[in-house]
Amino acid sequence: MEKYKTNLHYLSAKLYKDFRRYQISKLISWDTPAPTESGCTAIIAMCSRIPYILGATLECLFSSRWGALKEIMIIVDAEKGSLPEGLEAEMKNKCSPLKVTFLYYNHKQAKYTAKVGDPFIYAWLSWTIGFNHARTKTVLIQDYDALLLSKEALEKRYHAFIESGAKIQGVKWFSWLGLREEDRLATTWEAFVDVNWIRNYPPVMGYHRVGKLNGRRVGYDMYDDIQANHTPEHQRTIMPMREEDLAHTAEMIVQYMKFKKTPGKVLPCFSVIFIPFFHFLSGQKNAIINATHALQHQSPKRVDLLSDGVRINLSLLKIEEVDWVMKNIIQVVVKKDIKPFKDVIDYGIALYKACKTPPNQIWLGDFTRVQREWIEAAKVL
Repeated sequence: MEKYKTNLHYLSAKLYKDFRRYQISKLISWDTPAPTESGCTAIIAMCSRIPYILGATLECLFSSRWGALKEIMIIVDAEKGSLPEGLEAEMKNKCSPLKVTFLYYNHKQAKYTAKVGDPFIYAWLSWTIGFNHARTKTVLIQDYDALLLSKEALEKRYHAFIESGAKIQGVKWFSWLGLREEDRLATTWEAFVDVNWIRNYPPVMGYHRVGKLNGRRVGYDMYDDIQANHTPEHQRTIMPMREEDLAHTAEMIVQYMKFKKTPGKVLPCFSVIFIPFFHFLSGQKNAIINATHALQHQSPKRVDLLSDGVRINLSLLKIEEVDWVMKNIIQVVVKKDIKPFKDVIDYGIALYKACKTPPNQIWLGDFTRVQREWIEAAKVL
């Protein structure tokens, strides 16, 4: 199925996207020497509006590090001084002795992105800054909202990527926005990327584009255009990660930023409910309790889930989405040997109730035997 059903829809979307691409093309250029070092740099596009996710993401990445990982670069989507005092030093200390570098937007970049408020532009610009400053020839795009749970999985993927001579290795093939798996375009989350391959093209070419592929009207996601139209198929690869090696519900930051821009609007919300657990894992021990209390005492159409004044509308939340987020949460606590505690159960029940789940369907998701044992143990506490 095509992304755009009519030529009018396609042309209007293309005009809008081309205008945005023209604007952002002026924000950054390749102005550093191309990398020559072996090894890998992990780059994280950090959302400064929700800074306390970083601790969870970094802790999991650091625990999953392998010998070739030389540096973690955190690109903050705002000017220096935007993060809570002491956070940068705390995160560097958390990952010692691994090198952690914080990079920030310049004034022009920060002013434009704040004005537009497009989470996809934030991601593109942050990744571009990371590619511009990486000293190693290989980069791992570490999603801000993904929790890595296996050193072995990353190490195996990295060596396979180096040995293959590919330019990009994702965990699956892209299959939406009108694009299909048979197009063989690797997704970007947890992707290994050849930095010099990306730097062969103007930075703006990595951003979204509206165009055609094999006669279909499609939307190109990040780096899809470069893959589809400028890279031989044998240089685009995937190597899936097992479910137990990665917790990632996708679009968590995008959804939060949309609610921040338009509080209470009816929007997709399946992933934003994962954030309280990230905050908990980052050290905010009452984050899950506070989110549960908000769900119990506020309208699910305007709930302050993070106690930060951003009103989340859970009208579109579905039972299977709660199942999936809770499965991710339980997967992490089991993998990290966190003992059962009832706060997670209470939060899950509050979410199930928010989407009017029948009692016989609560905790009915496809949890593994070990995960169900954790759930049952936590229920009786």
